Amino acid sequence: MKNKNLLLLAALGLFLLPGCDSDTTARKQKAAEQSTSAAQQIYVPPGKLDEYYAFLSGGQSGSVFVYGIPSCRFIKEIAIFEPRAGLGYANNPGSESYKRLVATGPMWGDTHHPVLSQTDGRYDGHWLWINDKANDRVAKVDLRTFEVAEIKLVPNIQGAHGLAAYLPSCKYVFINGELETDPAGNSTDAAKYRSLVAFLDAQTLETKFQVSFVGNADIASSGKDGRYVFMTMYNTENATTSEGMIERDRDAVGAIDVPLAEKALADGKFTKVNGVPVIESEKVPGVLTLIPIPKNPHGCNVTPDGKYILASGKLSPTVTIIDAHTLKVIAEPEVGLGPLHTTYDGRGNAYTSLFVDSQIVKWNIEKAIKGERDYIVDRVDVHYNVGHTKAAGSDTSHPSGDWLISLNKLSKGMFLPVGPGMPESQELIDISGEKMRVVAAFPSLPEPHDAVMVHRKVLENVVVQTYEIQPTAVKLGEEKIVRNGNKVDVYMTCIRSKFVPEQFEVHEGDEIHLHLTNVETVRDMTHGVAFSRMGINLAVDPGQTAETTFVADKLGTYWYYCTWFCSALHLEMRGRLLVKPPGAELNEYLGPLAKADKARNAPKKGSAFE
Repeated sequence: MKNKNLLLLAALGLFLLPGCDSDTTARKQKAAEQSTSAAQQIYVPPGKLDEYYAFLSGGQSGSVFVYGIPSCRFIKEIAIFEPRAGLGYANNPGSESYKRLVATGPMWGDTHHPVLSQTDGRYDGHWLWINDKANDRVAKVDLRTFEVAEIKLVPNIQGAHGLAAYLPSCKYVFINGELETDPAGNSTDAAKYRSLVAFLDAQTLETKFQVSFVGNADIASSGKDGRYVFMTMYNTENATTSEGMIERDRDAVGAIDVPLAEKALADGKFTKVNGVPVIESEKVPGVLTLIPIPKNPHGCNVTPDGKYILASGKLSPTVTIIDAHTLKVIAEPEVGLGPLHTTYDGRGNAYTSLFVDSQIVKWNIEKAIKGERDYIVDRVDVHYNVGHTKAAGSDTSHPSGDWLISLNKLSKGMFLPVGPGMPESQELIDISGEKMRVVAAFPSLPEPHDAVMVHRKVLENVVVQTYEIQPTAVKLGEEKIVRNGNKVDVYMTCIRSKFVPEQFEVHEGDEIHLHLTNVETVRDMTHGVAFSRMGINLAVDPGQTAETTFVADKLGTYWYYCTWFCSALHLEMRGRLLVKPPGAELNEYLGPLAKADKARNAPKKGSAFE
């Protein structure tokens, strides 16, 4: 009987096994099909262009990283608050980019929130603004050239964190001082600490005025009708310890009435602090309204239609929905654990990042307001601990509703191991349908904090391929050396595959001011110049003029050469700086070789080169 049972079980096993194998095979096949489909969705063949530019703040890298979406290909690093030798940016003490950077603070930065300029509720392709939280600076990037146009220090604040453009006009960009201080008296007495929101002229970045208050200002967002701007406040206690900052059960969203602040400014209701008009909120009723919400909020995002402001709970599993006109709280739906930021698709749906749950949750705003039970539409897991999330066009009045980036803080196991420190993990999510779908993950340098995406059509007639020739440009045939005592101006051109002059002479101790123009007229023909042992490295794109100043402080020959591979004669594209003793006769000839050099370099009789 026992043997019969064993035979029966064996037979059943043989019968069941094909079914198990079939289920496993089906699951594997489905997963493979989904992977293939996702790969096809993001594949952009060589020679074809991505649909979107994605600008990711570089965090402690001090840069902005540019990726193509949907391919997730890295395209460019825009160096802003830190030198980049490879780009010839701020690495030469005599260069304009170096001087501008050192004039506003240290040679490093912590970029957080990229903001694009808008016209009539749409991105216009003119400017990108970015903050340096560590050193209280704001930079403006010209999207014609993808290079820094201006950097300014913001007085009086500390911890320049939340950055946004004042809408709809973009007259100002405003920046929150997250870290409380006493800018007026430089006191160490915490009872005198205040935070400020600074309003900067969007073009010049000059600080026009500030609004001060007790507490702190975290993330920023603007209403759409030119009245209120908003910020979350997680330390209304004005505490100096982490324990003190979580004492109250409620904190706030602050709403600043900008027209009322401008009126107070015109009426003289301000105090000048370090030369900047500061409006104390307590002295101008209505300029600041505090809206109580659950403790220690974080994200602050106005909906595309301008109707609501959504504040993420961080320590509460809720998002608070506030009427952006009446400033009344109208709903607090639960969305999950650790909500940080919310973005939009333009179809009435919100997408909130859940740091603790490591998820993006999609939910319907109007259903949540009405209290309908099915307001949660979808959830998708991300890897891992997502911070910011941003959908294409979400900050405008017309989101695209197709792609979303999840900017994750951890990437364990996602990429090849490269030591204890791991790459940052960004994931691309398709939000075009009812259900979300993670279609790609890509690494980046540390540490993208936030992102913004703009369609390539916005920039296709904006981005220039060669620089407009400026009045200061050196023209072909007009290269020269101008001496004024121990100051020497060298006006040089470069073109495939030649520097003019190919040699010049100075005295030891002379200060050299180099003006270098790339006279190429075709795109993508960058040249560079490095002076051996002089610490000089410039990069110049077609039509561009770059300048730097340095001292020739040691006798000898110093070759300069092109650092960007430009032609078959790239290695031959070089010249000599000849540093001679003070008082020595200098050769003013700018050609490739003086006659004596030609004679000296002629092949010797009987040599292999004769």
